[in-house]
Amino acid sequence: MYGIINQAIHQMVTRDHGEEVWLNIIHKSGIDVYEFRNHESYDDKYTYVLAETLAEHLKTNISEILRSLGEFWIIDVSLKKYPAMMAAGGNSFREFLFNLPKFHNRIYLSYPDLVAPEFKIYDNGDSIAVEYHSEREGLTHLMEGMLLGIIKMFDEHHALVKLEYTKSNSTFDHDLFLITWIKH
Repeated sequence: MYGIINQAIHQMVTRDHGEEVWLNIIHKSGIDVYEFRNHESYDDKYTYVLAETLAEHLKTNISEILRSLGEFWIIDVSLKKYPAMMAAGGNSFREFLFNLPKFHNRIYLSYPDLVAPEFKIYDNGDSIAVEYHSEREGLTHLMEGMLLGIIKMFDEHHALVKLEYTKSNSTFDHDLFLITWIKH
């Protein structure tokens, strides 16, 4: 993964817990990198080890860490560092979701070696199904957090994200999220 994702972990930890906790996480993780470079590619293990070490430190599970990181990625990284690209994704929550399959095409310009996920979006009338296809294992809850961040981005406070199934617990080659809305 590119260093920008590990930078996001660093930023999230220091924002929520301070620089001392970040230094502790780096030390406990055994990672030999303190400062990740935005456009440099790092072994995926760095991201997983950082998330696991943070989960241990906070006495929570890795799913919660990845979910928080996904939401942080949308609200605190993407919207601040790439506002034009995020705005180009659409003017509404639904439009943004339906543009997800094309979203990474723009990102490849900055990150040519990116191994991006693929999306298939289906409108079921009163819900939207989001198929998440990824070569990387273990990032389901990161994507869940990103969907939660997109909900916040568009102030869709009545929208809910439900993980229907994961490829690791099904016969499918993808994870499936269902977006529904609370009826008033």
